[in-house]
Amino acid sequence: MKRTRVAVMFGGRSVEHEISIISALQLIRAIDVVNYEPVPVYIAPTGRWYCGEQLLDQSFYKRMPDSLSSVDEVILMPVPNLGGLQILRAANTTDASSEARTLIPIDLYFPCFHGTYGEDGCIQGLMEMAEVTYTGSRVLASALSMSKQHCKDIVSKYGVPVLPSQVVYKAESQKDLGKGLVAMSKRIREAEGFQKFPLFVKPCNLGSSIGVARVTNAQELDAALVQAFKFDMCAMVEPCLDKKLEINVSVLDAGEPIASVPEIPVSSSGKELTYEDKYMRGGGSKKGGGLESQGMAALTRIIDPPDLAVEMKERARDFAKKAFQALGCSGVARIDFMLDLESDTLYFNEINPLPGSLSFYLWMGSHPPVFYTDMLSRIIEHAKSQQTERASLNRDIGFKAMK
Repeated sequence: MKRTRVAVMFGGRSVEHEISIISALQLIRAIDVVNYEPVPVYIAPTGRWYCGEQLLDQSFYKRMPDSLSSVDEVILMPVPNLGGLQILRAANTTDASSEARTLIPIDLYFPCFHGTYGEDGCIQGLMEMAEVTYTGSRVLASALSMSKQHCKDIVSKYGVPVLPSQVVYKAESQKDLGKGLVAMSKRIREAEGFQKFPLFVKPCNLGSSIGVARVTNAQELDAALVQAFKFDMCAMVEPCLDKKLEINVSVLDAGEPIASVPEIPVSSSGKELTYEDKYMRGGGSKKGGGLESQGMAALTRIIDPPDLAVEMKERARDFAKKAFQALGCSGVARIDFMLDLESDTLYFNEINPLPGSLSFYLWMGSHPPVFYTDMLSRIIEHAKSQQTERASLNRDIGFKAMK
């Protein structure tokens, strides 16, 4: 039986670059190698693409850029029916002329990016142009999911509660030699529901708690906005719940969306989760660059918490499926909620269309459990089915208007 060649794509031009590497290597170790042949495809921070077995070795990334010469440099051309990745430069050579027409055959692409230029619809657009089979959400769902404000606007129309928020833009903050930031901050603090600190500031299009800050006064608000604008062109400001609990649920679409058991992630400080909480605990280390980390699987968490009311668990699972479907997602996603312990209200926080570690740990704890290998197989086979349906659409009606 011929195995399906699956290009597992990771890295990318994002501040979440190393987390993508961790998630992809976990995926490759878990995939069913009887039915699928994983092919690692790494996009470096420079935007150049590479392919080769050496990418499976974690030490490869600590030896960059020298190690990049040992793998093929490749590219996916935005042309239908090419059937694979074109080699631009073969491993251990500098001459690309003899390799210009050589292809690495690929049957299916499995994006495993986190953040910009990979999780946000950019790479999905390229794959649509190439008409290749790929897993996960399509262009629109990916783009919407990465925009926190657009997410909230859409899911709220489907009955999922959201906190009030304000979106502010970097360009506005830079007006009048920086006076725009002062005016922006003042406008935020005068808005209804925002007069009281603390407030939350976060980039609109990032994850992994990068650029997120809890602010307790006007000076901290200004500083947090400046920090958020280092990572994104727009930022979101929300009121901070005094007593809250974070609850996360994963949704898997393999024909019919199903929800995992919920989890309660636990921060090291008892406050908001940080990048270090998510990726540097349970085996990771700053000294090692994070690559020894287990990714999101390393976070301290309570899966299917026994002290959480059954009704609340079901509410979270129901809202998660509603949000997933409202945004048009596919593959696997993780939806994060905030529970206001004073009002017992569950608020949608954000959706991760390509979550760290693909949230496999939530499915391992579900009833019945869905093992990581099986989850990956479901996602791959569903992507094949979706591609077959899309291929049946008629996109050519000939030249009729031109005479």
